[in-house]
Amino acid sequence: MHHLPYRSNWRQGGAGPHGAALAPMSRRALLLAAACGLPGLAGAQASGYPQRPVRLVLGFPPGGATDNSARVVAQKMAEFLRQPIVVENKPGASGNIAAEAVARSAPDGYTLFYTTSTIHGINPNVFAKLPYDPVEDFEPVLYVSRTLLVLLTRNDLGAGSTDELIRLAKSRPGTLSYASAGPGSTQHLAGALFCRQAGIDALHVPYKGSSPALTDLMSGQVDFMIDTISASATFIRAGRLRALAVSGLDRSPALPQLPTIDAEGVKGYNVAAWGGFLVPKGTPAPIVQALNSAGNQALRSQEVVSRAAETGSELQGGTPEEFGKFIRRELASWKLAVAAAGVPKQ
Repeated sequence: MHHLPYRSNWRQGGAGPHGAALAPMSRRALLLAAACGLPGLAGAQASGYPQRPVRLVLGFPPGGATDNSARVVAQKMAEFLRQPIVVENKPGASGNIAAEAVARSAPDGYTLFYTTSTIHGINPNVFAKLPYDPVEDFEPVLYVSRTLLVLLTRNDLGAGSTDELIRLAKSRPGTLSYASAGPGSTQHLAGALFCRQAGIDALHVPYKGSSPALTDLMSGQVDFMIDTISASATFIRAGRLRALAVSGLDRSPALPQLPTIDAEGVKGYNVAAWGGFLVPKGTPAPIVQALNSAGNQALRSQEVVSRAAETGSELQGGTPEEFGKFIRRELASWKLAVAAAGVPKQ
């Protein structure tokens, strides 16, 4: 477990979660915001919360994009909460092990969970039986970010475009392989949906997280992968992977030189990954509001905004209620995507 301590000498500024510029705030203005503009945080702190470190559970290995993104936001939240946030990685089963651990934790505000589109969008539609209920066992806290994915190949595959990859796969049916972060992960569904819509047959190779999958892609153990821009941008810029196209209907500002998979001929292809914070069901509302307020403030910090710009993440923010409605919509959307991709129940 890793402690993310708060620091007292932080700065405020940068762009908000939807891109609007925010002027730097003085200490006096920040104190006033805590007292007036952030009633959830001020109220909870007045009642003594938090009195000890908060545990943040992550369902993926250390060092990956999801892990890094969650840690950056959590460190800023720790500053506002004035208590450390202790990171605990529980990888495995596409995040289900971590989700179950959080669902069974005490609803006292001292267990925080960073969920993803895999855990709270895809898994309930892929796994025949889950040890948790994605809606009934959690309280939504904050929608943190959204990121597009990118179609990647190993450098020596010999495919310089999406069309070339598709033609290569069709010429060698069942022989090309694509990696994912695990069965039922966003990367798995993105890859399966791509294969189905492009009309190709490729072998799925699951890993325990995105980081080891990318490592094997770079070393030539697998042929291609569709992963998040946030996870792969560094390797793309370093020339260690070949990027062909992005997964949205519009080009990504982070990789503007790349066309979309849709524009390259796989019409209607549109996949995005996301992440956000949850707590166990029954966590008191004032504590949920305190965490939400700290999280929204963190998303406005210069450190978080800069990190998002580097990795291609789109910061979100908002209320717990909005995040709860978003999760319900995602569960319905991914149900259709799972059926379209032809992924069987695990």
